[in-house]
Amino acid sequence: MTLQHVYADVDKLERGLPRATAGNLRLDRSNALLAEARQLIPGVTQSLMKRPEMFALGSFPVYIESGEGALVRDVDGNEYIDYICGLGANTLGHNHPAVVDTIHERLGKGVLHSLPTEIEVTATRALVDLIPGAEMARFFKTGADATSAAIRLARHVTGKEKVVTIGYNGWHDHFMFDTPGVPAVLRDYTYRMPLMAEADEQPLLALIAEKGSEIAAVLLSLPYKRRVSVEFLRALREACHAHGVLFVLDEVVTGFRLALGGAQEYYGISADFVCLSKGIAAGMPLSAIAGPRAVMSRLADLQVSTTFGGEMLSLEVCKAVLREYRDTDYIPRIAALGKRLREGVNEKAAKVGAPLRVVGYDAIPFFLFADDLAVHTKFMAQFVGAMARRGVILRRDVSFISGAHTEVQIDFTIEAAHDALLEMARLGAFEGSQASAKA
Repeated sequence: MTLQHVYADVDKLERGLPRATAGNLRLDRSNALLAEARQLIPGVTQSLMKRPEMFALGSFPVYIESGEGALVRDVDGNEYIDYICGLGANTLGHNHPAVVDTIHERLGKGVLHSLPTEIEVTATRALVDLIPGAEMARFFKTGADATSAAIRLARHVTGKEKVVTIGYNGWHDHFMFDTPGVPAVLRDYTYRMPLMAEADEQPLLALIAEKGSEIAAVLLSLPYKRRVSVEFLRALREACHAHGVLFVLDEVVTGFRLALGGAQEYYGISADFVCLSKGIAAGMPLSAIAGPRAVMSRLADLQVSTTFGGEMLSLEVCKAVLREYRDTDYIPRIAALGKRLREGVNEKAAKVGAPLRVVGYDAIPFFLFADDLAVHTKFMAQFVGAMARRGVILRRDVSFISGAHTEVQIDFTIEAAHDALLEMARLGAFEGSQASAKA
């Protein structure tokens, strides 16, 4: 069964291209709302990654009004093919029946009750049935909730206090120990290790060998701009277990994208337990940790509690969404579309002589101009603005393929990228940049 069967008008979905915008985007309403938000909301919005400065302020929409499938419309009426996808949460696209119809059907039962409800049991069963090695799970609301519960559980199980974090694992104190408002002493409990290049692998293994007696867990969020090898992941897992360190996968982003069972299935490895969010309910607020009973049962000993973990609508949607992943071609579909995007954009960039390359995992395409962050950011800010004018919105690093994207939309995006790169080249953006840009 294919994902597209769920849409009432398949022809409309296939034709789903943004209406052309002549010249610069009109962003009057967006700009007015932004001015008001600056007076009302610290940081303008609720997520750092959605701040307008993270895209191309002045040439990029700030406020979205609605979405359908892979298309979104901003508050000024401009339309775009969306590769931001709710920061990766909208795995099935916008307004998908598995989400919308489930909410409509279940709303009459209530949202949050005074005692546990049956959906807590049935949603947990649906989740552990998909996650390799999982026998138990606990639900939360955000990815940072799940990763913070993971740290506490790992410390309890191992009796050790220090942790190794890799990638972005959330905003809580033990992850962001070097940011304002966090006690300086917490830096003594966290080793933050890079894994953006192959050269970062051996120092990580060496740290575990040297400090493993103090480390409770390695919490790994896979890098997006390169694919690590299965050999390295096996070596990392073996090093962790040799020193009594739990090997925990942060699959807040990679879960339900790389494979039905996430990175564990994709790489053929096993984690001690995993953290999940974003795609777990295709945009509804939900997260979880899941793993073997021997580890997960210890969570009952801890003060890890949340009023809204049993909120019924998100759990009902979770069940429906997991069924959609399992019973449709969602996983191979997003991989195939991502491959088409990667190959098409890379071919166009090579013809233009632009340093842009699409790298990483096909379902999670990373648009990379240069390994040097400052150089990459300069180019990418210009590129995402140029793409927005052509009806495509991207992030400045990792973007996402959803189950609602179509080949027509992918091909439109490839041509838009070609035009945007040609425009940048004509303006001299790439002059002298080739030496510093690495694909």
